Amino acid sequence: MSKPQGYSHSAAEAGFYMLVFCLPYYESLFYAGLGRTIAVLLLACLAMFLVARVRDICRAITACLIAFPSSWLTPARDAGFPAISFALLPVPAAPSLAPQFQRPPPIFA
Repeated sequence: MSKPQGYSHSAAEAGFYMLVFCLPYYESLFYAGLGRTIAVLLLACLAMFLVARVRDICRAITACLIAFPSSWLTPARDAGFPAISFALLPVPAAPSLAPQFQRPPPIFA
């Protein structure tokens, strides 16, 4: 497979314009790229640490949870609010809205 006609010329032109536009900002671009690279490496190291130590982390968390009394973790039931039974709620047999809140009849019926 060969490259299309004028490919090298357009690639050189694009590289030249990138150099002209990015050269004044090379320090900030360099530091941004370096900072992003360091951040990705730190996240990769953190992920490797978590994957390698997942069993130890789970053991530590379960040991901490077992050390707490179970009464600290369960919510206390409040006896002040009784359960509402929907069977005891009254249901009207007919609409009970005032006439001004009901839909008017259609005009062209």
